[in-house]
Amino acid sequence: MRLSGYVDDEARERFFSLYDQAMRAWPEHTRHDVATSFGPTAVHRAHDGTGPPLVLLHGGNATSASWAPIMPMLISYGTVLAVDTLGDAGASVQERPVADARQRAQWLDEVLAGLGCDRVHLIGLSYGGWMALNQAVHRPQRVASVTALEPARALAPVRAAFVLRALAVMLTGSRAAAGRYLAWCRAGRVPPQPMRDLLVSALLDHRQRAVPAPQALTDDQLRAIAVPTMVVLGERSPVHDVRRAAERARRLLPGGRAEIVPDAGHGVPADSPEAVGRLIRSLLGGIR
Repeated sequence: MRLSGYVDDEARERFFSLYDQAMRAWPEHTRHDVATSFGPTAVHRAHDGTGPPLVLLHGGNATSASWAPIMPMLISYGTVLAVDTLGDAGASVQERPVADARQRAQWLDEVLAGLGCDRVHLIGLSYGGWMALNQAVHRPQRVASVTALEPARALAPVRAAFVLRALAVMLTGSRAAAGRYLAWCRAGRVPPQPMRDLLVSALLDHRQRAVPAPQALTDDQLRAIAVPTMVVLGERSPVHDVRRAAERARRLLPGGRAEIVPDAGHGVPADSPEAVGRLIRSLLGGIR
């Protein structure tokens, strides 16, 4: 079975040149490569604080660099560990298929174990938001809380337009079309450089294979999550029915907390970093 990887050597070089540039927007940090049974996983560590670390799970094709706008708020809380999702564009290297949602949770549990983390606060965006909820369902032992930002497909179906526009970009290979797609996802906002070019490169220069798509979580699975959980949605997100996702979260998750950020699109932590930072701190404030 073919695994995730870059289209060719030129594509790889282009991607990592942009990746290194985009990571310069982060505060001072170090990188660790954690061995797992699915392949080595890159984790970026910023700040050293007390208490359970914040573990960041980025959206599809976004890499850990995408967290830069909200990093000042996050490091003011404590240690931050940003994981490059194995199988996605980034510095992690897939060596084995990730067959399903359970294996995705196994991989992340192996990463946390390799980092020596007994208890963490998971914060995920889009695919990463689904992963955070999925972890609380299948491997909850290390999870202290979950903040799911715009979790893809977990609470409401993904709109056909979101999928079709992404497919059109990949089929045409147009970098201009990729840029327009990214702005559409973010309610008209154009990501700043070099992040914009990195996102375009991730879309066109990398191919995901042998990894699970995000899955809809059942009512029973959501009810069974036992840790403090908050869902944060962008009011103008084109990805899913925001009101429907919020309703399910409020009805089924522990504490029933779902927040809709005004005027934000799918990239809610980049669109409204101060608002999202305040929400995350409000959730975590009573947990330590």
